[in-house]
Amino acid sequence: MALFEALNKIDTQWLLAVNGVHNEYFDVFFAFFTSKEVWFPFYLVLLSVIFIKYKRAGFFMALMLILTIVLADQGSVLIKDSVMRLRPSHALALEGRLNLPVGPGGLYGFVSSHATNAFALATMIGLVSKCGRVWIAFILWALLTGYSRIYVGVHYPFDVLGGALLGAGIAYAMYRLMIFMDHRYFAKRLAFAGSCENHQIAPVLITLVMISVTLGIAAMLVLKYQL
Repeated sequence: MALFEALNKIDTQWLLAVNGVHNEYFDVFFAFFTSKEVWFPFYLVLLSVIFIKYKRAGFFMALMLILTIVLADQGSVLIKDSVMRLRPSHALALEGRLNLPVGPGGLYGFVSSHATNAFALATMIGLVSKCGRVWIAFILWALLTGYSRIYVGVHYPFDVLGGALLGAGIAYAMYRLMIFMDHRYFAKRLAFAGSCENHQIAPVLITLVMISVTLGIAAMLVLKYQL
């Protein structure tokens, strides 16, 4: 019990350190960034690139990618409902001490579904693409996603860390399953496809940057015109 109390104290201190350093601009920016809907164009471009690169085998890869995210998302929800750790935004001890630009969120927080899904996607794409630039870009995006959940006060850092480990673990297991099925049923089409070339990964990376920049500009406009 003493160990859990010590870990919870550290977790709370880290949360307050991140959440306590805030301003109006980043309140708006991370409110946008942490919204799942704004990333739909990014996901569509990613799926399009997969279909173009892998042709018919792309449907199989897209299915495995979608299943990975579904397992990650539902796995995180199952853990939330089993552990029942209150989000910091619902903790009585932290009432009035947190900046909550997106509201308190749901009741339970361990593990973070945002972090689980982001790291599942980043890990799977990194393993499949075999491209350092893609891996770095996706990991940075996943890290910023996790950070955004702490910044807006709806998750402790350990919620995010637990989600990251869960998502990465699920993605790795699904990747091994995908490679096994590729060797057995798809004549190693995915394995032989090799790493992504510059012209193939460019649309994904450009979309990722463009959405991030757009969110930054939108945050400035919201503050300037008080939209």
